[in-house]
Amino acid sequence: MNFPTPTHATSSPSTSSSSYTLNHASPNFNRPPLSPQAICTSQKKSLCSGAHVEASVNSNPVKNYIAASFSSLRSEAKPLVSKQSLKKRMFSVGALVARTDQDVSDATLTSDDKIGVLLLNLGGPETLEDVQPFLFNLFADPDIIRLPRIFSFLQKPLAQFVSVLRAPKSREGYASIGGGSPLRRITDAQAEDLKKSLLEKNVPAEVYVGMRYWHPFTEEAIEQIKKDGVTKLVVLPLYPQFSISTSGSSLRLLESIFREDEYLVNMQHTVLPSWYQREGYIKAMSNLIEKELKSFDCPKEVMIFFSAHGVPLAYVEEAGDPYKAEMEECVDLIMEELETRKIRNPFTLAYQSRVGPVEWLKPYTDETIVELGKKGVKTLSVNILKL
Repeated sequence: MNFPTPTHATSSPSTSSSSYTLNHASPNFNRPPLSPQAICTSQKKSLCSGAHVEASVNSNPVKNYIAASFSSLRSEAKPLVSKQSLKKRMFSVGALVARTDQDVSDATLTSDDKIGVLLLNLGGPETLEDVQPFLFNLFADPDIIRLPRIFSFLQKPLAQFVSVLRAPKSREGYASIGGGSPLRRITDAQAEDLKKSLLEKNVPAEVYVGMRYWHPFTEEAIEQIKKDGVTKLVVLPLYPQFSISTSGSSLRLLESIFREDEYLVNMQHTVLPSWYQREGYIKAMSNLIEKELKSFDCPKEVMIFFSAHGVPLAYVEEAGDPYKAEMEECVDLIMEELETRKIRNPFTLAYQSRVGPVEWLKPYTDETIVELGKKGVKTLSVNILKL
């Protein structure tokens, strides 16, 4: 998966939150890289083992299973494992969720409550020397390179091989944008702005950043949350659309951390699994597109090209990943918003950053651009949608 191509969303979801809660790895807070190492429907709010759970009616069962698994930490729920095991058990969500009419925003705060918000993101190398170990962390994640259980012992050796192989090309990319990923700087800025915005709404909260594959690691953020004595936590993955390889991976890591810590198990927490359909996000994306279109001499003739990060096709067809459906719906919602502004340009959606011999989501961005050129399309407005 070619995540190292730096494309970052900077919009935040609007509020009106609902929610959910969180495989096995002892936290290692000061570790270096782990080297050699769709459907938009009415939503029902639920309360599960001290955690709020947001489950869209008729929405993807894999997404809801991961959410409910996090929420049922006080039960005997087993950790999320292989695709086959997940498919056998993912329809048990209903049994894990106890419904309630309580909205997150209705929760009573006391003077002893300390609220925290945990922003989850991918992470990225901050220097060119960080690139190879970052790639190792990325490809060592079984949600990125999925191997049959019988070959799981090859996960780290394969990650080492792939990271060494891809590092030179990735370094070139990062060198071209200043020598490192801007993701931490951008996410830290988002965290600071969110903290200020919440304070303006009389909600004092500390905002933490937890990266999946580089510093500050999620484990580091959780350690700080415990030191600060947070009693109520909102977990917000900064991926608008849900995928088992992004939000899913981060939430499974949190599940393993929470499962091993009594303090965390007993802490009330809320998780937003995805927010691509929220009004604030749709309007923010539409604003950017409208502004870009105005920069062209003939705005009405511009093709709006949505390029999204891809995932292997098997994730969707075999593991039930809702990512493709959510991405397509996201594009439809953006175009519907543009329609209200009398912007009716033609548009298309394609997927980028495939790697390896397996088939990924189609159409592919590079091939689609060539095809559009052959058809005489001379102008494109390219909008990168983050996975």
